[in-house]
Amino acid sequence: MTKLMEWLTGAVLILGPWSAVVTNTIQNEFTKQYYMEILLFPVFLVAVFGLVSIAVIAYRVYTFNDCQEAAEELQQQIKEAKADLAKKGLKLD
Repeated sequence: MTKLMEWLTGAVLILGPWSAVVTNTIQNEFTKQYYMEILLFPVFLVAVFGLVSIAVIAYRVYTFNDCQEAAEELQQQIKEAKADLAKKGLKLD
């Protein structure tokens, strides 16, 4: 199952019953008592999704690997390129 199908399945499973309650297709004591909470449920889900996304991004940034060898190699290549360009007559600051 692709990620798109997973998201669409989840959306249908959540929004199907929710829309039935909001349009009063399903009526019982529970839906009457908690109508406002049910109405705001998608907003709550979006807020939770945003918070989880921020937490995942913060964790990934915190645990991002620093590649010292690659940085040193890049600095060496920059020095070599500057030296090569200086030999060809280009002045760099």
